[in-house]
Amino acid sequence: MAGKPRDAAELRAALIDQLAHLLREIEALQQVIDLVPEPLQTARPLPEEPSLRETYGILAAADERVFLPTIRALVAGQTETLALPDDRMLQEAEDWNAHPLPAILERLQQARRELVASLRQTPPEVWERTTRCGEESWDLYRYAYFIIQHDTELLRALAYRLHAAHLPGRPRPVV
Repeated sequence: MAGKPRDAAELRAALIDQLAHLLREIEALQQVIDLVPEPLQTARPLPEEPSLRETYGILAAADERVFLPTIRALVAGQTETLALPDDRMLQEAEDWNAHPLPAILERLQQARRELVASLRQTPPEVWERTTRCGEESWDLYRYAYFIIQHDTELLRALAYRLHAAHLPGRPRPVV
């Protein structure tokens, strides 16, 4: 977000635009995905760290199973708590490494499109409604910001690993 939003409508638009940014990143990734060798897509650098496919699978599952249902329940007035994802559970929910990466990315795109559309249709008064998230009271602005941070942290860790990896046709990093 460039500069400070002047009002709540600008803040909503900025948050939604940031959430939609993942869609643009996926479109760009789909153009170069063939450059990432299969073993690099499925390898875990450490047992507790997700592979590339698992990372995108976690993002898809978080949108499908946690964020989107929570937002829909909030809009419908059917929840008193905001759910947060358990990334380890989402990583193990499916064998993401058995799915082709393009299929995972398509699934993530679909889920994120639905999430963004849902937020665009959410009335302003719902954005300001507070509900419990853990021990705190959050509104939809804070929840949307959390989703952005969740995306950022997972993708940042993946980017660091890919940057350090040797890809065919690219010189090895100098250590």
